[in-house]
This record gives sequence, structure tokens and C-alpha cells, in this order.
Amino acid sequence: MSNLENLTNKILEDAKIEADRIMEESARTNKNILDSKIDEANEKKKRILEKAADEAAMVKDRIISNAELKVRDEKLKIKQEIIDEVFELSKKRLKELREDEYIKFLTNNLKSINLKGTEILIVPEDMKSKVKDIESLPKVSENETVDSGFILKDGDVAINFSFESLVDYLREELETEIAQHLFKE
Repeated sequence: MSNLENLTNKILEDAKIEADRIMEESARTNKNILDSKIDEANEKKKRILEKAADEAAMVKDRIISNAELKVRDEKLKIKQEIIDEVFELSKKRLKELREDEYIKFLTNNLKSINLKGTEILIVPEDMKSKVKDIESLPKVSENETVDSGFILKDGDVAINFSFESLVDYLREELETEIAQHLFKE
């Protein structure tokens, strides 16, 4: 039986060698699969991090852009408020014209109008007596007044030379020039 024992031992030994070889190959295969999965995971992690960095940069740029827009809008709002104040101050100063300056404004503007002689002149209350004394001017209305400037009426037609109206009329034309002068950058 020694041959049988030898043969059995030989088969067992060969089986053990084969099992060890299969185990080693299995371990190598498992290691290769594991390394491959780790590499895939690292690559995926790298792509996710790059994408997150790109998205973060976009969000940051968007936040900065929005902040810059808000700052620009606020600056424009403040500039517009300053321009509004300039026009309001202009109206106020025009209302405060000295009597001689007002008369000069009135007569110069009336010279440019072809008067028929039927017109009625509406002036501020505090200028009525002075304007009535000037013979070359149209008749001054007794019961109507304006805050500033004057209005020339002929029947249903009125030409408005009030300072408020004139400044408002010229505003669009002057606004850009005033802004350029005030906000030289």
C-alpha cells in the first residue's frame, strides 16, 4: 500500500500546490481589481473636485459680478440724485433772480417773439409793479401769477417761459453735459 499512499500523497501534494497557485492567482486578480477600482475612484474624485472647483469659480464670479452690478446701480442712482439736485438748485436760483436780471430775461425773450399787441403777460407777484412800468411790454395780468419766469397768453394760446418749464424742457439736452462735468472719471 505504500504505492497507494505515495500516489495519494502525490495527488494531495499536487492538489495543495494547485490550490496555492489558484489562491495566489485569485489574490493577484483581487488586488488588480481592487487597484483598478481605487484608480477609478481616484479619477472620479479628481473629476468631481475639478467640477466643484469650476462651479465654485463660476459662483464666485457670479457673486462678484452681481456685487459689481449693485455697486454700479447704486452709483448711478446717487449720480442721478445729484443731477436732480443740480436741476432743483437751478430752478431755485432762477426764482431768486434779482429784479434787473429778471427784467433782462423777460425783455430779451419777448424780443424774439412776434407780438400782436393782444397778449397778456403773466409774471410773478413780486415783479408785477416793475414790469407794468415798462411801456414796451404787453399788458400784465392783474389776477394771474406764476412762481417764476413768465407766461405769455393770447386767447387760448399760452407760451410758457416759467423757469420750471424751461429747466425741465432743457433737462434732457443738458443732463449728459452736466453729468460729464460733475463726474469726470
